[in-house]
Amino acid sequence: MNRIPVVKLGDTGLKVSKLGFGTYDFGRQPLGISPKKGGQILFEAYKLGVNFWDTSDDYGSHLHVAAALKLVPRKDVVISTKTNARSGGEAEKSLKNSLKELGTDHVDIFLLHNVKSDWIDDCSELFKELRDLKATGMVRAVGLSTHSVAVVQEVAQLDEVDVIMTICCNTDQATIKRFQDHIPLEDGTIEEMLEAIKLTHNNGKGVIAMKVLGGTCPNCQLSRSRCLESQQQHPAPPLARNYESSIKSIAKMKTVDAMVIGMENIDQLQKNVKAILTNY
Repeated sequence: MNRIPVVKLGDTGLKVSKLGFGTYDFGRQPLGISPKKGGQILFEAYKLGVNFWDTSDDYGSHLHVAAALKLVPRKDVVISTKTNARSGGEAEKSLKNSLKELGTDHVDIFLLHNVKSDWIDDCSELFKELRDLKATGMVRAVGLSTHSVAVVQEVAQLDEVDVIMTICCNTDQATIKRFQDHIPLEDGTIEEMLEAIKLTHNNGKGVIAMKVLGGTCPNCQLSRSRCLESQQQHPAPPLARNYESSIKSIAKMKTVDAMVIGMENIDQLQKNVKAILTNY
């Protein structure tokens, strides 16, 4: 299988694989994925060119990423982690703890996690404090993840923000409304989100798409693949059922640099890599 192409992430200076490996499922207890097994899966992703690995301080997958980092040169991969901190002091504490768990002296991308529209003013102030963390060398780029159109519109204008990770998927508003738990768009429409993403990209920010296939089923402890097999009890959005076209449509967008998709095994990895490669 060919290797995933690597692209520039906005003006950050970072080069990431078009497909990023989301590690949320690694930390989900019902799946029973050990750090060693998770590390081996990430190593297989690395061999396919997937050099961009995404985690968070609340995923429970830092140790899985740490296991993988023992198998590859640190300079060859881009690590993104997130924090639920809401102050500069909390963010620094979270970052240092994450670095310890990851077994590395720096992360490439440090994101404020799931920023909502009612926190945008305080969030803007916090980014001024996060600049100091960049100066230490512990972080190369800072930004946020969000489900809010209003947040993306606002932070697209902030000089302190390097990267935005947000909902971006090929669907309509009716489907979003039906599968709100899977595609939790906080405000606005998907069309407005795409316009906000365009503005963000044009301002030199790195843009990372998430929820490309919809999120993990919130109503059960099943993985996405097992949820797909249980359609009557837990219907999954068409995005996941039609994963190839869902991935291809986002990969073609010139305003999106990369996408992060949660994966739990090598089979899913290979299928998603193949879907990306059909565009190249």
